[in-house]
Amino acid sequence: MQQTTNRRQIIIVLGLIMAAAVLLLFLGRKLLISATDFGFADANRVRSITISDGEQQVKLRKRGSIWYIEGDRVAQQERVTDALFALQMLQVKYPLPAGYLEAYRQARGSALRVSVADWLGKIRSYSICTVDTMPVGAVSATKPYVVEVCGNEQLDIFSLLDANPLFWYKTAVLSMQPSQIAAVSVEDLGKPKRSFRLSVDTLGRAQIAELYSGRVFHTLNDDCVRRYLSYYQDVKFERYATNLGKEDADAIMMTNPAYVFTIEGRDGTLRTVKLMYMSVGDALDAFGRPTKIDLNRCYLQQDDDPNLAVALWVDFDLLIKDVNFFLTK
Repeated sequence: MQQTTNRRQIIIVLGLIMAAAVLLLFLGRKLLISATDFGFADANRVRSITISDGEQQVKLRKRGSIWYIEGDRVAQQERVTDALFALQMLQVKYPLPAGYLEAYRQARGSALRVSVADWLGKIRSYSICTVDTMPVGAVSATKPYVVEVCGNEQLDIFSLLDANPLFWYKTAVLSMQPSQIAAVSVEDLGKPKRSFRLSVDTLGRAQIAELYSGRVFHTLNDDCVRRYLSYYQDVKFERYATNLGKEDADAIMMTNPAYVFTIEGRDGTLRTVKLMYMSVGDALDAFGRPTKIDLNRCYLQQDDDPNLAVALWVDFDLLIKDVNFFLTK
C-alpha cells in the first residue's frame, strides 16, 4: 500500500515538473530574457525577422531553407544570412552613459524595431538606434545599452538592417545564356560613334552594326562574340537606392542616361537597362549637368522595375565595348 502511495506521489511530482517546463517554454520565455540579452544561441531555429522604423516595415519569413519577403518574393539570401549572423552575435558593450540619455531620447523616434521569432514565438524583440555614432539597443526604453557584434566589433549593424523591403530584394539584372540572346544593343550617349547592335541568327551567324553610321560588319571574331554574350549570364547591381526620396529618384530617372542596353531574347522578350551618372556634390555646368561624377558607382534603372538602383561601374565595364572589339584581327 505504501509503495503504491509513493509511486503516485512520484508520478504527481514528475507531472508537475513536466507541466512547469511546458508552461515555462510557452508562456514564460520572456522571464528568461534579461534587459541585456540581444543575441541568441541558435540562428537555425529563426523563422521570421520583422524590422520597422515607424514609417516602413518588412517581414522576412523562412520556408524550408529559403527566405522570403512578405509574401512569395524570394529575398537576397546572403543579405538575410549576414543580418541574422549580426543579430545572433549582438551583445552589450556597456550601459549608455548618463550624458547621452537626452540624445538617446531624441534618436529613439527613428530607431529600428527588431523582432526575431521561431515556430513558438518571439526569441528577441528590441530597438536599436545611433547616438553620436554609437549603436544603442534597448529591450526596455529606460535601459539603453551601447551594443556591438561579438567577434566583429567594428561592423556597422545598420548597414545590414533596413525596414524598406527593397533593401532585401535580389539584385539580379540579367541571367541569360548566350543561346537565349538574339541581339544586344549598346548605346553610348556620351560617344555615339561607339554605339552598336550585335545580332546572332538561329544558325549562329553574327553581325554587328554601328548605330551612328549604319555600317554593318559580317566578318567577326567568333570567340569574341561568344565571350561577350557570356557576360550577360550574371549581371547584377549593388543595391536599391533606398536612401533617396521619391522626388529625387524620379528626377534622376528623367535625366539623360550615360548608357542604354537593350537585350532581345529569342523568345521575343525585350529588356532595357539604363545607366545614369551619379553626381558628387551639387555643382552643375551651364547645361544643368553635374561637373563631378562618381567614378565607382552609377544609378541603374530597368524597364520592368520602377525603382532606382545603385550599380558598380566595374560590373558593367565588360559590357561597354565598341565595334572594334568584335572584328577579326
